[in-house]
Amino acid sequence: MSLRFSKKVAAGVARVAFRGLYGVFCLAKRRDEVLFVSRKSGEPSYDYLECGKAFQARGYQPVYLSQHFKKSSVLAYAGLVLRELYHLARCKVCVIDRYDPVISLLDFACEPTALRGAQHLEFPAVPVVIQLWHAFGAFKKFGYQAIDVAEGHTAEEAAAFKIHRNNSWVICSGEGARPAFAEAFACPVERVLPIGRPEYRKLCDMRQAAQPDASCASEKATVLFAPTIRKYDKAADPFADLSGAAGKLFQSGSYRVSWSLHPLAAGKDAGGDVPVSLIDADIVITDYSSIVYEAYLLGKLVGFYVPDIQYYRLSPGLNADPLELCPGLVADTPEQLAAMLASWAVEPSAYPHQQLQRFVGDSFANCAEDPAGELATFAIQCAKGSTERAQ
Repeated sequence: MSLRFSKKVAAGVARVAFRGLYGVFCLAKRRDEVLFVSRKSGEPSYDYLECGKAFQARGYQPVYLSQHFKKSSVLAYAGLVLRELYHLARCKVCVIDRYDPVISLLDFACEPTALRGAQHLEFPAVPVVIQLWHAFGAFKKFGYQAIDVAEGHTAEEAAAFKIHRNNSWVICSGEGARPAFAEAFACPVERVLPIGRPEYRKLCDMRQAAQPDASCASEKATVLFAPTIRKYDKAADPFADLSGAAGKLFQSGSYRVSWSLHPLAAGKDAGGDVPVSLIDADIVITDYSSIVYEAYLLGKLVGFYVPDIQYYRLSPGLNADPLELCPGLVADTPEQLAAMLASWAVEPSAYPHQQLQRFVGDSFANCAEDPAGELATFAIQCAKGSTERAQ
């Protein structure tokens, strides 16, 4: 049996099983419940907890379902699926932060025609599914933007597993991310709302509260190397090669180096929360990780090390190209990177902030002042409208 055929069979079996169990669970009455599902973290993220508080303040009971990445197994995942199906049949709102095969393979109408702020709304049947994507901005291409490339799904897999289907609404970080998110989730741009994630407000508050410590002025700067995850095992990994040269090239009296691998690459949970290593860093060097947006919100200096950018432009592709938008922040050899770091560490005021601003652009434009509160209010309004229509 070919791998492609076996995947189709698996998708078909899962679809029948999911729909059958969901139909049985739907015999129970729905209640004012919001379900938060995460397949890559054993604990609810900051975003989930803040949204949960906002829903609870509005009379909804939050339920958190997650799976610890290290303890992932077929049996554990089966248990998660069973609990998810049960709560999907009971809840009025469901929030997810990634592709969720259970949501995608079920059958419930999720084709809203309402727009954020509209006075006359039409709603789908419950549950209202909110895709609260785990990453800020739209740096690299993903979802349906990256079909039939090495770092993405094949068109055949996407069709078999119906990836990203049934999202009622997709939440992005800001106005500038909406077109890319619409392409990635294969939905009209009107269904992508720039409400933002609760962590956006947290990071902005952290930056505002941070006060320079005069006693630390003479200390070395901390440089954080934070590469993205490589899904294609045959892809080049320049940061892996860089780690071998770190002992010689990046020994400086003006800075120290630390590393932060993508949590999934390091075998850890990926809850989406900002890593402590980023908070402690002064300079962040990445290739294509969305950590650049978190670093920007925290006021860090950011640089890019992208010697493989010609390949990455093809797979998975880039929505924001650092070589085009901010060439003064880009290095493509270890020597260039070392020189760039030495310059910024010694004279931070020489850093070209306007280039980082150009890269980020309007990724956070029109983001809500209170993302958790606005999301909860909007989702409950949608659920109320859909329930009234169903009756």
